[in-house]
Amino acid sequence: MGWFRWWGKSRKTDNTPDIEVQDLQVSSITKRAALLALSEKLSLGSENVVGEVVLALDHPELYVEQWEERLDNRGIEAPIPDLAWIALVDALDQLGLVWEIDWKQDAQTILFAVGSLLDRRGWLLPAADRRLEQAISHDSYTFDLLGELHKWLRPHGIVMGHLDINSDSYVLIIVREDECGEIERLAATSGYRFHSRFS
Repeated sequence: MGWFRWWGKSRKTDNTPDIEVQDLQVSSITKRAALLALSEKLSLGSENVVGEVVLALDHPELYVEQWEERLDNRGIEAPIPDLAWIALVDALDQLGLVWEIDWKQDAQTILFAVGSLLDRRGWLLPAADRRLEQAISHDSYTFDLLGELHKWLRPHGIVMGHLDINSDSYVLIIVREDECGEIERLAATSGYRFHSRFS
């Protein structure tokens, strides 16, 4: 941001505020606030999850050092621009609130993953009311299987979406349908993407 601040000051001829720099700073604050609000919402209010995201934002080197083994599985050895987003995904994973699956996955693994997510948020759909096996065509591709489960859950007021980590995997997460709009807005404002459909 140093070059931008210098460029703005070099062009000023009076005492008017540096609007470009102010806009950049406000944008940064908005992104941070949105990401922290999203972290709290997706983690069901977990202070640990929010704390990990804050650490990744404010002290990325310390975060990488503290979570070296976890990040090694992603091939991350030093701070990256999207570190806070990865921190959120990994922290949610530790709580069982997301499930990362490969782009090419068998039906039984997908059913187990979605069942586990529903178990973690059991108040959304009690186990007695689930008929996930009936919702899918077992010989379909992963994306199609996820789409079938997504469609089956929607009438129950449940959205199965995924967090985009720019990878060939799906980070599945289950939320209430009435939360979807806010989650999508917070993700977009923070500079990331929550997909609320498989189509």
